Amino acid sequence: MLCTGSARSKVCVMCAGFLVVMLWSAVLAARAELTVTPHVVRIGTWYDGAKIHVRAVIPEGCQAVLELRGAPAQTRLMRKERHWGMWKNGEEILERGAPVLYLAMSTDPELLTRSKKNSSWGYDAISGRISFTGGVGNIAHHQLFDEFLWLKENRGRYGIFPGRASIQVLPGKGQLVEGAFILPTHLACGNYHVALSVVKDGRVLSKEMRPLKVKLAGFPAAVFELAHRHALAYGILAASIAILSGFLVGLLFHFIGKPE
Repeated sequence: MLCTGSARSKVCVMCAGFLVVMLWSAVLAARAELTVTPHVVRIGTWYDGAKIHVRAVIPEGCQAVLELRGAPAQTRLMRKERHWGMWKNGEEILERGAPVLYLAMSTDPELLTRSKKNSSWGYDAISGRISFTGGVGNIAHHQLFDEFLWLKENRGRYGIFPGRASIQVLPGKGQLVEGAFILPTHLACGNYHVALSVVKDGRVLSKEMRPLKVKLAGFPAAVFELAHRHALAYGILAASIAILSGFLVGLLFHFIGKPE
């Protein structure tokens, strides 16, 4: 009996080891090489948006979803109400859980269609994590979310681009996926990340992420440093510039309006 039990345990261990090797091999086969250029965006005096290039090599027969996402934040929204044919500000609505920036593109347009079948990415995923509190009233969640998306998309901070990412087969090296994200002109400094999801037959095989840092540079960085670390000097300088500007403008109008 001892020999039989020992033999069975050895067989079980061998089977478990075989399954682990097979699963690990599948994970390795699905891994992708993801590169993001540039990985640091500097907001200087003449910053007017930036383009982030994303490249990845994925296994053959797979599709990909690329996402550029910021950290979750809170947004204060003002509810608009109409009285006697005129619009006015109503109660305040507080939004929680949505990222400050969200851009996504895919190689297959079907991967970014708005449906409840897949909530791993896209607007469906954000809708499941976001909440609205305050002066919501009887407005449905989906209606508030659609208005929220309209606001974010108009500011260039949200965008969904089905099929925008290109894909081509490499000889003996899988498939090359390429895409470019356009950052808005008004962008908060902080830590962002680019995510790549490798998909096959509707199932996510692997997911990789790369960091993207946005920071101030040049004159804006100097002003920020002065305002936050030398508040007194910043206040004196700002007041001096305002007084000097007013004096120069007054002097200019004096000479312009002076009769000949």
